[in-house]
Amino acid sequence: MALTKSMNGLNSLRDLQKVGFIVPSSNTALEPITVSMASQVADRVSFHFSRVTVQTLDTDEKSVGQFNTDKMVASAVLLNDADLDAILWNGTSGSWSGRGLQADVTLSAEMEAATGLPSSTSTLAQIEVLEQYGVKRFSLAGPYVDGPTQGLVNFYKGLGYDVVKTSQMNERANVAFANTPLSRIKELIREADSPEAECIVVACTNWPVALVIDEMEAEIGKPIYDSICVTFWKALRMVNVKVPIHGWGRLLRDDPTLEKINVALSSLLESCHASRTTFRLDLPERNCHVDTVCAEACAPGIKQLKLDSSLNQMALGTVQWIDTSRRVLVQGDCANAEVPPPKALMGVYGVKAQMLAPLHQGDHLTAWISVHYVPSTREWTEREIQALECTMEEVKKLLIEDNWIS
Repeated sequence: MALTKSMNGLNSLRDLQKVGFIVPSSNTALEPITVSMASQVADRVSFHFSRVTVQTLDTDEKSVGQFNTDKMVASAVLLNDADLDAILWNGTSGSWSGRGLQADVTLSAEMEAATGLPSSTSTLAQIEVLEQYGVKRFSLAGPYVDGPTQGLVNFYKGLGYDVVKTSQMNERANVAFANTPLSRIKELIREADSPEAECIVVACTNWPVALVIDEMEAEIGKPIYDSICVTFWKALRMVNVKVPIHGWGRLLRDDPTLEKINVALSSLLESCHASRTTFRLDLPERNCHVDTVCAEACAPGIKQLKLDSSLNQMALGTVQWIDTSRRVLVQGDCANAEVPPPKALMGVYGVKAQMLAPLHQGDHLTAWISVHYVPSTREWTEREIQALECTMEEVKKLLIEDNWIS
């Protein structure tokens, strides 16, 4: 089920925080992707777009001249007519054009001076993300030719980062970037990856890496900091919208409370010698819905469930059982269980044994933890059942302490 929020409860559109993005004129990726991501917070924030002429991406004088500060500021002033709350240049030119970080610092300051609004850029957001997560060594992937790619390497090395590997598509026409087959984007992400890299950085807001970011992060086992996602992340923080966004990579999904739950699930995974532990939560105000796994720990080689939100969880027999009984459901042999688990869980994910522990608030099933075992059927021990119950209590305490539930 899609995590799409309705605007029907608004008193007026003034209830929304409003963010303006300045977009390269030939960019056709960032607007539809931003709108899709924003559907999860449509009751909190809206996004508005203005354009500046950009056609080619290279380091020659004509290409770099497209990113004149005066044009950007004029576009920001137009956006300011809409009574917005923040403005960002949704482009990465400062990081590859040779102008350096100061160019984006100056641009941000001039947009703010002209509009009176908090302002930033994709490049400044990318640096903020790298600093927040303590990244020092990473790989770069992008659609560019040699000039911008080397410009990116020089830019980040000049800031003290170690760029361990790059991959590039060798394209100059910006309009072509957005139409790159997703299979080709995946190839270039794989090509850029290196054991020495802590993450992959994608410095382009017209390359639709966001559409495959969850899949590729799961495959390579590390974050991908894509410019569209990074700029969206920064925009939300500028207007104080701080909820996890699901389906668009680790950065947007990251949340301090959910991270604590991830730690608890990892401990439970080890205690039960399990294949997977998951946490589902029905808390719309925190952008959490039970059809989407919001925290998870997996043993090596086990497929993540957080990439799949296809099942109506509340219609499942196992979920209805824990809702009604308010007890832990223990199933040592899923195929022959009295309460049948979903066929997809067994057929697609290979689960042969499982346990589920519910969390109720009054009469409402608010959340549950699942423990899955893939290799074979098994008898769950009393110690393992108790470990699950204790973890559920620990998670409940975390949610109360962080004011998610009362």
